[in-house]
Amino acid sequence: MPEILIVDDSVSVRKALEITFRNHALDSRSASSGEQALDMLDEAAAACDLLMVDVIMPGMSGLELCSRLKADPRSAHLPVILMSGNVDDEVRAQAREAGASGVLRKPFRSEELIPLVHEVLAAHRQAAGEKAADPMPTAPAIDNGDLGALNALLQTYEDHPQVRDVVILDRQGQPLKQTGNVLPENIQLFARFFTNTAGVLGRQMLGEDIDQVSIRYGAHQMVIHNLPGHFVVVLMGAPEGTARVVN
Repeated sequence: MPEILIVDDSVSVRKALEITFRNHALDSRSASSGEQALDMLDEAAAACDLLMVDVIMPGMSGLELCSRLKADPRSAHLPVILMSGNVDDEVRAQAREAGASGVLRKPFRSEELIPLVHEVLAAHRQAAGEKAADPMPTAPAIDNGDLGALNALLQTYEDHPQVRDVVILDRQGQPLKQTGNVLPENIQLFARFFTNTAGVLGRQMLGEDIDQVSIRYGAHQMVIHNLPGHFVVVLMGAPEGTARVVN
């Protein structure tokens, strides 16, 4: 039986979800904060099949929790449904950016909640089955709407003498196009985690998104570009220097 982890600082919301899930033969556990949810997942991540997460909570927000889960290879596979009293285009865009599988408006109705939960669980099971059956799936095509920005960026590196490898990732870290050597999976996960973290810091400290992160270490440099629908990771040689991060 699927087990759902409910993350909400409201006791009434947690209880209402627990009762609704119980009435539909779904097991659930609860956490009152994002921090507590991370602790629970550290202890038994394999026992959770889905997270229901409130967007606005004291401390770690639901969006931050979702981004952290998706950036960690131990929990990146877990689907997340975000809950919010205000669901508009901006919230939906933020949810997609964080890697959420869906957004539910509060107060919820069981006839909306349960079909969404079953849909996300079914998609998760299908994705897990496809990954087990085919460890090297065909990369999805790049959306035509993003080709202009991507091509313009790639052209800036086309004749760069120090460029070694370039990879284009979707927002979930799936490689879509690559030149040079095949980057290890941990580099792709690192790029996504680092850019998401830098984005959160940029919005909180500077009030705007960070569109580029550059990391230099010794004679090597990694540049991560944060585009609306993709990440672009460029590995190249760099002047000698200490590790640093710049916007």
